[in-house]
Amino acid sequence: MSTKTARIIAFTAAASTLAIALAGCSGSGSTSSEGSGKPLVYIVPSSWANYEGLQENIDAYTEKTGVEVEVQGVPDEQYDQNIRAKIASGGGVDVFAGLNEEKDPGSFMTEITKPAFQDRMPASVFDSMMAADGKLYGIPAADGLSTFGIFYNKDVFEAAGITDQPETLDELTAAFAAVKGTGVTPLFLSGKDGWTLLQHRNAVNADFIGDNADLPKEMASNEGTWSELSGFDEQYDALAGWAKDGLTNADVLTASYEQATAAVAEGTAGAIINGSWVIGEIRGANPEGNFGFFALPNPSGATQIALSQPNIMHIAKDSTQKEAAQELLEFLIEPAQVENFLASNPGVPAFTDVTVAEPDPVMDEIQVWVDEKKTGAAFDTAARFPTPQDDIIAAYQELLAGRIDVAEFGTRYDAAWQAAGKTAGLDGF
Repeated sequence: MSTKTARIIAFTAAASTLAIALAGCSGSGSTSSEGSGKPLVYIVPSSWANYEGLQENIDAYTEKTGVEVEVQGVPDEQYDQNIRAKIASGGGVDVFAGLNEEKDPGSFMTEITKPAFQDRMPASVFDSMMAADGKLYGIPAADGLSTFGIFYNKDVFEAAGITDQPETLDELTAAFAAVKGTGVTPLFLSGKDGWTLLQHRNAVNADFIGDNADLPKEMASNEGTWSELSGFDEQYDALAGWAKDGLTNADVLTASYEQATAAVAEGTAGAIINGSWVIGEIRGANPEGNFGFFALPNPSGATQIALSQPNIMHIAKDSTQKEAAQELLEFLIEPAQVENFLASNPGVPAFTDVTVAEPDPVMDEIQVWVDEKKTGAAFDTAARFPTPQDDIIAAYQELLAGRIDVAEFGTRYDAAWQAAGKTAGLDGF
């Protein structure tokens, strides 16, 4: 593992209070379902199903074992609801992602009692995956650690005379205006795929945590409201203003994630706000492109970025193929498979025996933030709160459409948060 990778993993673990309920099963055994003709059902959000390298690695597992795997992608916005329904109905689910913050994970996830991957991870990172009941309910996917912010086409910005990265929201707005002056869309937003709008939220929340490291715990126990946070109005006024003033694509509510990444890759748009997984998508469309990263500026304090954990895969407690399911998940995180996945989906390996031979230059720019210790926990994993994603996405869409102002956006955000806390029966709500 490279020195850079080691520094990122170590600092991520130290900065994050991430306790995630994961799923899996104990032990490793023979491929009991080989030749049975019954495929393993592997369910993930649609955006994950399209990751280059995933299907390739799954095909390698099938070639090695003879076990077929059926990858099912569920639309991101309906994912939690649909996967809950599938599991509750005994719908033949073997492996699934998500539902990390559900109560009583042992009632529908299989516990991992002998995690073969434990010695391959820094102890602090492994320990952060334990559920609230002290048990382990999952296996990490091959995905690397991610961050959130602005990924941009440097050639587009330089053509507009922007050579220094914006450090304030006003500077960012001015940069977007300069890009617009060249006839290029400054910021591409893909409201059709509502999950992409939440990546703006993730970037904003990184700054909120920079101002108050205890914020995840406070918000999860109803000790504050979003709309009252310092910087909230400024961040969302800026976003609404970019849409209103033509600094985003005109089809902000109907454009897709694929259109957004293609636009930045081709230089028909200057920037996208998303997670670091977009590097692979953009680079795949333009391998020789000149791309970069910077954090969303904090209007009320020091700017920082958040670093998340890898995605986590669970094995359904009702699965009839638990041994094969665990063998699949363990195969997918063997060094060769992780390296293959990260080659097309840049990220920081979560395993100490994995080295990315040629990190993407954009990852090197992310490393600068880590070296300067300008990073913290990803809010949702630190808060362990059942975030009302659908309601927040809807509020974002209304704000970008100009149908509500920032005050109403804050009211809806707060109401959705309160409702989610009450529904979950959390203390303080």
